[in-house]
Amino acid sequence: VKTIATDNYGNIYAGTLPHGRIYKITSDGKGEIFCELPDPYIWDLVFDGNGNLYAATGNNGIIYKISEEGIPSVFFDSPYSNILDLVIDEDNNIYAACEPEGLIYKITTNGNASVLYDAEEDEDHCLAIDKNGILYAGTSSGIPPVLPVISPPTPQIQFPPPIEELPYEATDILLNDIFPNTNMYNSKHPLEDYIKDGIGKRPVPAERNSVYRIDKDGRVKEILVVDKAFILCLTVNSNNDVLVGTGNKAKLFKIVNGNVEDTSLLYDFYESQVLDILPYKNGYKYITTGNNANIYQLSSDYSSKGTYESGVHDTSYISSWGCISWEGSTPSQTEISLSTRSGNSKKPDITWSDWSEEYKRSGEKTKSPPARFIQYRATLTTNNSITAPILDNASIAYLPQNQPPLIGSIKISSPGNSSKEKTGANNNSGSKKDENNFGLSIHEPKKLINWESTDPNNDRLRFDLEYKGVEENKWKELQRNIKEEKIYHWNTNRIPDGYYQVKVIASDAPDNPMELALEEEKSSNTFLVDNTRPIISDLETIMENDPPEQDRAGSRAGNTLIISGIARDEMCNITEIQYSIDSGDWNPVFPVDLIFDSKEESFLLKIPYTSLEEHTVVINSVDAEGNVGSGRIVFNP
Repeated sequence: VKTIATDNYGNIYAGTLPHGRIYKITSDGKGEIFCELPDPYIWDLVFDGNGNLYAATGNNGIIYKISEEGIPSVFFDSPYSNILDLVIDEDNNIYAACEPEGLIYKITTNGNASVLYDAEEDEDHCLAIDKNGILYAGTSSGIPPVLPVISPPTPQIQFPPPIEELPYEATDILLNDIFPNTNMYNSKHPLEDYIKDGIGKRPVPAERNSVYRIDKDGRVKEILVVDKAFILCLTVNSNNDVLVGTGNKAKLFKIVNGNVEDTSLLYDFYESQVLDILPYKNGYKYITTGNNANIYQLSSDYSSKGTYESGVHDTSYISSWGCISWEGSTPSQTEISLSTRSGNSKKPDITWSDWSEEYKRSGEKTKSPPARFIQYRATLTTNNSITAPILDNASIAYLPQNQPPLIGSIKISSPGNSSKEKTGANNNSGSKKDENNFGLSIHEPKKLINWESTDPNNDRLRFDLEYKGVEENKWKELQRNIKEEKIYHWNTNRIPDGYYQVKVIASDAPDNPMELALEEEKSSNTFLVDNTRPIISDLETIMENDPPEQDRAGSRAGNTLIISGIARDEMCNITEIQYSIDSGDWNPVFPVDLIFDSKEESFLLKIPYTSLEEHTVVINSVDAEGNVGSGRIVFNP
């Protein structure tokens, strides 16, 4: 049985699945099959103000209108799989929730349909409407259960005796009184029958589902969000308060007059799902749950005592606890008290501390021992059944154990050089000839030190820098009290060339007293300081085909000037060689072995020689640190 409805004569109509049957049960307990529908799943039954019965079905998404004789007719045929819930307003308009598109239809009495709202979620699961015509919709997106499709033999119907008024107080468990062996606390395997007997895999909710308020003018507002849970049922009480049932975390929420700012958790059940909320006379309501199957009675009176356990709060590190504070209201004859417990495992177990004694006043010192995790329990009591205390929020001050800073990578680099100069040549800007010029970076005797650092406690940090040569043991001060920049420009022109290391020392002293402050240090990889120019040496010239025949214009066409030499650096590899003739364009030269891969590179360049005039050839070599060395040879035939 998925849904029930009552007519004006006290008869009960029960919709079932997967056979699509509706049973009629009279007030004296006699029952019969009232109607069989072509669709297997009957999701909801509802009567309008004129006594007409409507059935929401699946898997064809049809709403049937059923006559008093039990004859169905198609009232609305949607293009989607399932119509899951129906509500009717005072004008007998029908509102229908469907899936998988998450649409809400408004259907007039003559069957004209329009889309009232298209939710972001895939499934609008349940609806409710208040006496002002405001509509509420709950979503249940996620992986749905696998519905039963195998038809068992038709059961013999045995109807219970007429229902009598039950004089139970709020939160009494009715099903346990009817079936004493039913145990609401048996939660070790609550889903065993659920998995075995026809439903299939356990449904998995989406990351979040919502309750939406839809005003008569069409405005929509999200008034409740639940994380990783389905919203399974909604109802509105006589005060226009919205009651919301959820699963697979079975909770009952109350939204006062549909106001998002006034939402409270009424009950947190041991079971997995709150399946339905049935209003009853005198303000009573019956709450049905699944896994395990129980029925609760909820009266309009308040219980004399209720408790609420918070979630477990993770402080990330062992923490000391300060004061516990809370806000709320305590009318006359009511009281709020809290207690705490702490431990070092995510879930409370036998290693956790016992619950502390009750804190009667907000602002008392928390008495649980230092730990990483903490939880509070609120106890609300009243001696007046029509008045109850309200707990709005609670907080616990804590100080995490101080953790040392963390230092990540340390990077040492030479500053980037955006400006380039053409050495010894006239720079005729804009000429096509300049497109092939080779400019040289201006070497700066500086090192750029960058480092990464964080603090687990989010404390502000202060940094000191030290350095030493690789052959030295003692660190020397480079810079003190660097704030948050995590960058330093080091001028290295006063230290000899060589290999060095830099050490970064991080301290959280800016946010901690001296006796609690912690430091962490880390050394860089070895890096080179080289501020010395490479040397051009062993320059020699040879003229091929010398002496050639001189033509009448004084040229020496066909002759070639060959220049050889060596570029050498004491500290790092040669990376570039260039030459310029008479302050002309710079031209690249490769080493004899064609690869720049050592501190000494031999080179050979051949220059066509066509004039009897004097010529000056300037040769530059560049090392890996950007230092530029120069050599010159003057050729005068």
